[in-house]
Amino acid sequence: MEKSGKICKEYMVKEIADRFKNYPNFFVTSFNNVRVGEMEELRKSLKKDISTYMVTKNTMLKQAMKKSGINARAEDFDTSTSGTCGVLFTKGDPVAMSRLLMNFSKSHDKVKVRAAFVNGETISLDTIKFMSTLPSRDVLLSMTLAGMKSPVTGFVGILRNLLSNLVGVVDAIGKKKIEK
Repeated sequence: MEKSGKICKEYMVKEIADRFKNYPNFFVTSFNNVRVGEMEELRKSLKKDISTYMVTKNTMLKQAMKKSGINARAEDFDTSTSGTCGVLFTKGDPVAMSRLLMNFSKSHDKVKVRAAFVNGETISLDTIKFMSTLPSRDVLLSMTLAGMKSPVTGFVGILRNLLSNLVGVVDAIGKKKIEK
């Protein structure tokens, strides 16, 4: 008969591995001595963005990564550090999640972001910090659209000026002919 602790750990590893399969992007954090209320604050802010936060042990995280078959190495996530590990799973915008996590870690200095796995690639802490400074997806799309619209608007303005100049010239020629 297997020990209940081993069965529980296997179930937890399976649960984490399932989340790796169901959520394409995830962020790995570490924390020590963080109050439950602070973690609930983070979890509440994540519910709006189709995201979830799970606390796990480092060894279970490594086992779940192997079991899920994702293309990420556990070594890239610096799981050698002691302390509790948290994983933020998200189906939402990874830039918004990086901004949320970095802001949370600034206000709660005991929470540290280790690394992330976004769009099939492992991302370092420096890249996460850079992503957190980017504008939101909607702002980037509007900036792109404005950049694409600007030359067209300028071209239309030039054509309108050319047409008004042509009308002015034709009108002046018509007035000269009437005077003669």
